[in-house]
Amino acid sequence: MDENYALLLDIYGELLSKNQREAVDLKYNSDLSLSEIAEEMGGISRPAANDARKKGEKRLRELEDALGNARRFKLVSEKIKRARAVVNMVADDPAENGDLLSELLQIFSEIEEAM
Repeated sequence: MDENYALLLDIYGELLSKNQREAVDLKYNSDLSLSEIAEEMGGISRPAANDARKKGEKRLRELEDALGNARRFKLVSEKIKRARAVVNMVADDPAENGDLLSELLQIFSEIEEAM
């Protein structure tokens, strides 16, 4: 689940307390150790930093279990990748529909950027 916390933080981070958000961010986006997290959070104790991180992770899991936004994001991203691969295969013979395929590829890019 570690690889998901950065995504979960992007989606639900504003719903965490400031300390929870900061501790989770420092762990998963900056890859800091517990000691480094405590120092970055204003020199709080390691147990306090660990508690904030654990509570933040727990809350992120609860939010994802209830709302499923990260699951949907990943599903849509995978489907877009598959569709793009099919379009690229068809685009190898653009004589018939090259302009339409180019437009579809552009739409896929726009959808990915919007997510």
